[in-house]
Amino acid sequence: MSKLICSSQPLPLCGTRNTRDLGGYPAADGAVTKTHRFLRSDGLAALTQADIEFLLAYGVGCVVDLRSEKERAEEPSPEALLQQVSHYSFPMLDKAASSGFTKDMPPSMGEVYVELLQYGAQKLLKVLKTFAAHSDQTVLFHCSAGKDRTGVVAMLLLLLAGVPREQIIADYSTSQKNMQQIFEQKQQRMLQNHGIVIPDAVFSSAPCEIEKALDFIANTYGTAESYLLHAGAEDALISMLRHRLLT
Repeated sequence: MSKLICSSQPLPLCGTRNTRDLGGYPAADGAVTKTHRFLRSDGLAALTQADIEFLLAYGVGCVVDLRSEKERAEEPSPEALLQQVSHYSFPMLDKAASSGFTKDMPPSMGEVYVELLQYGAQKLLKVLKTFAAHSDQTVLFHCSAGKDRTGVVAMLLLLLAGVPREQIIADYSTSQKNMQQIFEQKQQRMLQNHGIVIPDAVFSSAPCEIEKALDFIANTYGTAESYLLHAGAEDALISMLRHRLLT
């Protein structure tokens, strides 16, 4: 009988659908990833005051925004949150949401993930260094849907912690279910208002998409640690991230 693999459930927030803790996953040497370390999330623009108070009480002291300048301008994160935390912007392009769905879109998101890993290694390294600089706080990182750019960062963190491949895939795959209603609304709105048909693949979090990124890391570098070392990371950074996830 195959083992049931579950992913973390969204936090009880009114203004997001996909804010999830990376804690509670099996990791290396029988360990389990710790909660209140890292939150992955979709956009924060609709957070209510009660949501903000919940996140602050949860321990969030750092917010890292992976969205493009266009996305941030159209759906800014609430000042009521940003005024109380350290916040950073590291724009990453996903060939879909980052351009407002107005340019040619990729046939699969897995190809985008591989490109982010290939050509965005230095920016990913800056993101992880920022995480390490806030090692005493819960770090929330997000893009628009909390699926693609956020998914690549979450994958790297979980790989460093020794979380099994199947668990990483499950963590990624749940985003489509969490965001399904939002995705459908966005597809309808873009078609009605702009005549733009957004391919279903853009809103997919099928296992095969993140598997492309996992295969790229495994086949090209062997491990996430080797990938980051090749990008210029120091051993101390990798050790600190593992320590945050596992201790």
